Amino acid sequence: MLYAGRMLDQAPPPPSVQAPAPAAAYAIPADLKAMLDAAIADGDAKTIAKLFDYAGKARPDLAPALADMRNAWQAQVAAREAEAAQAAQRRLAEAGPFDNWSGQVEFGASWSTGPTDSLGALASLDLKRAGIDWSHELQFRGEIQETDGVRAVERLLASWQPRYATSAKSYVFGLGQFEHDPALGYDQRYTAGIGAGWSLSSGKKLKVAIEGGPALRHTISDEGAEQTRLAGRGTLDLGLAIGPRLDFTQRVSVFYEDGTSSGLLSSALDSKISDKLKLRLSYEYRVEEDGLSGVSTSGSISRASLVYKL
Repeated sequence: MLYAGRMLDQAPPPPSVQAPAPAAAYAIPADLKAMLDAAIADGDAKTIAKLFDYAGKARPDLAPALADMRNAWQAQVAAREAEAAQAAQRRLAEAGPFDNWSGQVEFGASWSTGPTDSLGALASLDLKRAGIDWSHELQFRGEIQETDGVRAVERLLASWQPRYATSAKSYVFGLGQFEHDPALGYDQRYTAGIGAGWSLSSGKKLKVAIEGGPALRHTISDEGAEQTRLAGRGTLDLGLAIGPRLDFTQRVSVFYEDGTSSGLLSSALDSKISDKLKLRLSYEYRVEEDGLSGVSTSGSISRASLVYKL
């Protein structure tokens, strides 16, 4: 018995049975990894995501390894985006008063013959400055139109709107504006106002925003009569991307005073000629109603113009 026990003690151990390697141990084949690396280097996120999806369906045994590679790519993208956002914030914080301005200039003309001959011209300049919390919008606009040698339209506008962002979708603003439009019954009109605005939709294809608040308006008529009234102001802005090179915009703006009101409806269809230049077809309708005097004036105009992005 003692001898048998010693023999058992000296017997070699039974051969070990190794479990199959888990799926995570499978390495991504060199040709597949090279294709994914090339797509990542190109930087097209949609293409990269599709390639990872296709690879996962074709090789489910590589799912853990593909997930690790995909997570690493997404982490790199997030890090680059965070770094770019921080750099943009630093540039905004360090910018001077004449930095970070953008805008566009617009030139248009109209000419028609027939029972009446009409010639018109339009020029405008829109500027915007973006900051961390503050932004500014400046607009200068001039338009004239003569019919049979008589000045039918003579319109000037200058406005400034500073904004302070209270959140990603809301802001408060101030407004200073000057207008000159004898055809609608006033030689000068000054507007000062405050209010708040909200972005209801800010997608790439659809943008909708509203704003409103009180305003003080001082009007000097063609005859020299002066009036100062408190008004309520509201606007609705709509932007729709119809196609890659076709955009539609519309603005409705209303001022309501005690017994009087004024409104503007403007629509525009922009066709991009290049990254900097686009063709604009637009329509405007303006109305001025004075319930106290019983006077109502209105006017509309359609035009074609070129818009150059600064």
